Amino acid sequence: MGRMNGFLYRCLADADYTMLHMSDGIERVFGYPAAELLGNRKRSFLSLIHPEDVDAVNTAVDDALASRTDWTVEYRIIHAAGHPIWVTETGGGIWDDRDVLVYTEGSIINIQTLYTRIDERTADMAYTVSKTADILRSLRFLKLLALNAGIEAARAGSAGTGFAFLALEMRALANKTEESANLIALGRER
Repeated sequence: MGRMNGFLYRCLADADYTMLHMSDGIERVFGYPAAELLGNRKRSFLSLIHPEDVDAVNTAVDDALASRTDWTVEYRIIHAAGHPIWVTETGGGIWDDRDVLVYTEGSIINIQTLYTRIDERTADMAYTVSKTADILRSLRFLKLLALNAGIEAARAGSAGTGFAFLALEMRALANKTEESANLIALGRER
């Protein structure tokens, strides 16, 4: 379990998620010695959950316990150094032979690298979309130039035949490029 990028736990099903047992991954990955959390000696596990995620965690646990199923929930734990780390937790309740909930147990795994990759790809896509918007603006000007070139070629009569052909090709290229850029901007592939 020393290679696990997270930890296993057993806790009470109380408001603070009072820890009864935690594997050492809590300190290795999140910076908190288990001794500080066991029995809420120095802090409760609830205090490590990002405040914006507490309701989602509570709802997932409460719903699963009510239906006697396992829960899986993603949320952020605040590292001892102060930065949030995305985790996925899978857990479930343990009942005694009198059908009384004794404790819950499960695993919490660090998935920050997944969220970092998602953020990077989202940033890459936003950059692509912004550049596509620049291309579309440039294409509008190219279309205007092609239109003006066509008008001037028509005025030149037979002397402007080559220029008219060039204007036609410019317009076709602009239209095709605009179509491709619009597909990229909309996130579609042809």
